Amino acid sequence: MSELSTKWWGNFAITQGERRTLRCADLWLQLQSLPNQWWLAYEWQQDINQFQPVLETVAEQPSALPENEQRFVFAELPASLTLQPALADRPVVCRPEVSVSLLPFQEVTLFVCLPLWVKLQTGEGEQTLLDIPTVRVSDSWFGPNTREGVISYASLVSEQLDVKPISNNKARAAIEVRIQNQSNQMLTLDKISVPAPNLSLYADARGQFWTPRITLVRRDNEDAILSVDEVVSGGLNESELTLVCNAREDIGRSKITKAISALFG
Repeated sequence: MSELSTKWWGNFAITQGERRTLRCADLWLQLQSLPNQWWLAYEWQQDINQFQPVLETVAEQPSALPENEQRFVFAELPASLTLQPALADRPVVCRPEVSVSLLPFQEVTLFVCLPLWVKLQTGEGEQTLLDIPTVRVSDSWFGPNTREGVISYASLVSEQLDVKPISNNKARAAIEVRIQNQSNQMLTLDKISVPAPNLSLYADARGQFWTPRITLVRRDNEDAILSVDEVVSGGLNESELTLVCNAREDIGRSKITKAISALFG
């Protein structure tokens, strides 16, 4: 397999006094190694969408500092840092710009993009210091009522019936969602809950991120089955991909039965 063309993630040496910045999607992250400490600052910038993430070394501190600042103190200064892309720690509720309706006993495959999270770690992933999204996300309650459901992240995405329109955004992960309506009623897809914590993250040779395919099966008017398939989205060969991050919560080959409203709103 050829070398990844986008190398903003991985393990990087950092010396005292060195300053690095990462721009990915809306995120602007800056880190400087100082005596016995790392200084860190970040913010989500408006009207910025860095499709091609960039990690660079800068010589001077910018005139305007990011909103959020933190310091991490060490007895012995780490000689390297690790940046690891990941997926969300909660389900992501995707709302298509135009509603999609699936007729009874029909099947459709959609492709959507999921926002990336970035983990900042010391050394070879020894200690996670930061675990944040690359876009500003909002909390969303997804369920039939205030007692049943799960706290999620809201995301407005445009679903596609073709993988090509979304395969050039290297700041997001492409996922293939197969939906089967095995009931005698029409299924309206105003919202879809994507189980991001249950998905591993892969990168191809061009630096594009992918996840395993998921299948959602509506069996009747009450519940649906969720499964994480043993194939990568887009039919890609797993042997030609790099595993970037394991699932936060691995469900293996399990199939989960949930209420219709927990998956489709």
